[in-house]
Amino acid sequence: MNVLIAPMAAMAETSGPFSRAIALCNKLIERNHKVAFCAAEDINYKKIENVKNYYAPIPSPLGMPMFIGKRMLKIVQLLGVQQKKKVNSYEQVLQFVGAITYKHFSEDVSCIRKAILDFKPDVVYAEFRIAAIVASKLENIKVVTGFSYPASKSFASNPEYSIGVKRFIRENKLSPIESVLDIFNWADLKIVPSSYELEQINDENVIFTGPFSVPNIKSVGHNKNKIIAYMGNGTIPPKKVIYNLTEAFEKTDIQIYIATEQVKPYKKNNINVDKRFDFSKLMPEAIAYINHGGQNSIMTGLIYGVPQIVCPGNVFERRYNAASIVNLNAGILLESNDFDAEIIKKIVNDFNANKIYEHNSKRAGEELLSLGGTSKVVQSIEKII
Repeated sequence: MNVLIAPMAAMAETSGPFSRAIALCNKLIERNHKVAFCAAEDINYKKIENVKNYYAPIPSPLGMPMFIGKRMLKIVQLLGVQQKKKVNSYEQVLQFVGAITYKHFSEDVSCIRKAILDFKPDVVYAEFRIAAIVASKLENIKVVTGFSYPASKSFASNPEYSIGVKRFIRENKLSPIESVLDIFNWADLKIVPSSYELEQINDENVIFTGPFSVPNIKSVGHNKNKIIAYMGNGTIPPKKVIYNLTEAFEKTDIQIYIATEQVKPYKKNNINVDKRFDFSKLMPEAIAYINHGGQNSIMTGLIYGVPQIVCPGNVFERRYNAASIVNLNAGILLESNDFDAEIIKKIVNDFNANKIYEHNSKRAGEELLSLGGTSKVVQSIEKII
């Protein structure tokens, strides 16, 4: 079976989609399938040995010329606009990153169609990439897509941002849409890397698989002494994270690990700041995981059974994920204005005193791991072929 993997692209760091694409690629190869990518070589791209990557364009924020888009993104990050801007839907995300302007979308679909014609896949796997679903339909190829409840039109949409894609759909005589999010329903199968408990989607074309990457979890006794913080892009500035966690825990026996690309790495006493850490080594000894509510992050916390402090800011998907953690009683939602040393210290003390958070997190994590991950994804793709 030939599988073309087409992950979404962005000029900013969004590690989740490409990391899932790599995990799926590795599992497909393990099961003796042939794989190629059609991926933009953006900041998230990583070359995979012996796997061909077909060219795809990098979208520029709001469809601006690339050199202006790069400058604008740096200014946005510098001024902390991401912390203030409310993001209402996945449609708005696609509009901001520039993925659904008429010009970019047309070029993106064209590149994927060229990859399909050359590689001749039996199926295309679209990792949240709308253009890949459209290209597959135009080439009459089966298509499987990554999906989540917050990305559905029924959860939230902004059809006003879909004008360019609607024009493309109309010109190519495809079924009319109200929103680009309607295009997810064109896929032959939708893969949700989560569980029904977290995302209650009632759709016969949906398969829940749990996380794509499953670590080798080692059991640790009661001597846990680590707090891990990862905020991705936006939500809370890294300097604010570092300052408050230092204020709260510098003179304690708790080791603090803060992962951020925006601050120069350093170590001072029990405070460790670096671009990235090996979470598989740290998580088994963690008493709390502070994160921005991205899907990969909350999955990581659950599969390791670590109580979470989720700071979603004003981003629709992250707020949904944070609410899911609260509903499970596996952690706390913390608003950006409440990210304060004393408040965080109180929450961590509560985690230590009340083991229900750890218990519920571990239970939900075990449920996620039982769903099969990439093995379930590959089996599901094989069935539709």
